[in-house]
Order: sequence, then C-alpha cells, then structure tokens
Amino acid sequence: MSHFLFVAGALRERTSEESAELQLGHGLWGLCTGLIRTNLQTYLDAESRGLLYVLKAGLCAEFQIVPPVLDFSSLDAFLSDELRTEARFGFVRIGGVRRFSCSSATSQALLLNVLQIADQAELTRRLKLGMHRLTQAEYDAILQGVTASNAG
Repeated sequence: MSHFLFVAGALRERTSEESAELQLGHGLWGLCTGLIRTNLQTYLDAESRGLLYVLKAGLCAEFQIVPPVLDFSSLDAFLSDELRTEARFGFVRIGGVRRFSCSSATSQALLLNVLQIADQAELTRRLKLGMHRLTQAEYDAILQGVTASNAG
C-alpha cells in the first residue's frame, strides 16, 4: 500500500496556500507533472491516503485519495480554467480532508527525521518534485508527529 506526500508550490497566478485551498475546496488534487501522474497511476490503490505540504507554510492536511487518476478533460469548464496549471496532467478526487497546522520548520524537521534524509538540500530537492511516495510506516510516523505538534 502506498501513500503520498503532495507539495503545493507557488504558481505564477497564485500563492502556494491559495493553490492548496482552491484544490482542497473543490475536493480534488491536481497533477502538475507527467511524473506525478505516472507514479500515481502505478502505485495508487483504494486505501491510499495523502498528506499535503504547502511550501513556506508546512504540513496542513490529510485526505483519502479516490482512484482512478482522471484526465484534465474530465474537469468542467470553470474548473479547467481555474486549475489549468495545477491539474494540467490530470487529477484525483479526494475526500475526508482533515486539516491541521504544523509550521514549516517543524514540518521539515519531521520529514527529515521520518524519511531519513541526511540534509536540508536533499529534502528541498524532493519537495520540488511535487510528490513523494510514502510507506505505511512513514505515513503513520508523519501523521503521529503532526498530531503531537497540534496537541502541544
């Protein structure tokens, strides 16, 4: 079973936070690269879940991913215009969104630790890819870390 860490970056037309809110609000997550689409098509299953990391804001949401990967052409005219950058390679429906707040610094420390990444430069490189596949153990550890930081 695979889970995924999605990264919302800043776009020419909106901030990373605005992009994340727009997609979460419409119950979908856009696939902004062909590599993300290929990896989701390969590893997505009915039990897959996603975590959302917003650049400069940190981990902010967790959700269920509803297969299958859908084509950009499946969006209605309004959404296809609104999400043309985020979903140019397709999208997945999401549900059961649970929001939380975890600062960028706390999120990065948590990801470095859980993903066993040696340095900040490597974490930055991975985040710039837009998605990172997670094992069940990594997903659980990140969620536990976020939950602990929200409790304190």
